[in-house]
Amino acid sequence: MKAVIITGTSRGLGAALSKHLMEKVENLHLISIARNSNLEMEEMARQKRVKLDFIKADLAQTDTLEALMEKVFACIDMEKITGLYLVNNAGVVEPITPLSKTRTADLEKNLAINLTAPMVLTAAFMRLSRRLKVEKRVVTITSGASKRAVYGWSAYCSAKAGVNLFTACAAEEEKDKEFGVQLIAFSPGVVDTDMQATIRSSSQEDFKQLEDFVNFKKEGTLRPPAFVAEKLAEVLFTDHFPSGEFVDIKELL
Repeated sequence: MKAVIITGTSRGLGAALSKHLMEKVENLHLISIARNSNLEMEEMARQKRVKLDFIKADLAQTDTLEALMEKVFACIDMEKITGLYLVNNAGVVEPITPLSKTRTADLEKNLAINLTAPMVLTAAFMRLSRRLKVEKRVVTITSGASKRAVYGWSAYCSAKAGVNLFTACAAEEEKDKEFGVQLIAFSPGVVDTDMQATIRSSSQEDFKQLEDFVNFKKEGTLRPPAFVAEKLAEVLFTDHFPSGEFVDIKELL
């Protein structure tokens, strides 16, 4: 049995990946972490006879996340699993504004969800799975914005750059261990999700590239979540998992 833990499953890429795995992976135990449940996903799990556990959580509350991961592990039958996977998918782009105009609370929330939460969840995953002699992998969603400066995205760019480096550091720490955890940072490109709608609703004054993102939608160049989910699943289960690396979806096309 493959046990897959995914954050941010109520919509967007997290929901698409969950549905794809339920369609394609036999003997799956899916653990869904989100602020809101997804009724469509729950119905699909019933139809496909997939074991699905939904755990409600707000990832901005980082002091609760170690206990959250302990709760996740408590619902997994460790005697039956052949692989254990964590997908740190949940993320926010806000605040979209120059740093000089950014409120401290908004900055802290962005960093909590985009960087601190994946680090805490990954650390707990590594600790709790230490004795498991199965394949163990972590994929954390990053962005091309982690490698360049974007006007108005100082929080988002910084957090995603942090994702790349914590992934590389953790992979380095695990590489010589027997049944060590393998980790990558996965960049999905521009995906047609609510995050893109949030970006398009920002102001030209606060986000200089606004017109580019409006045109992505008009020209139909945004990738469908289902397509990205398929590519992400390929990476998650590949025989040649490039632990420690930044993986861009463009490399898979």
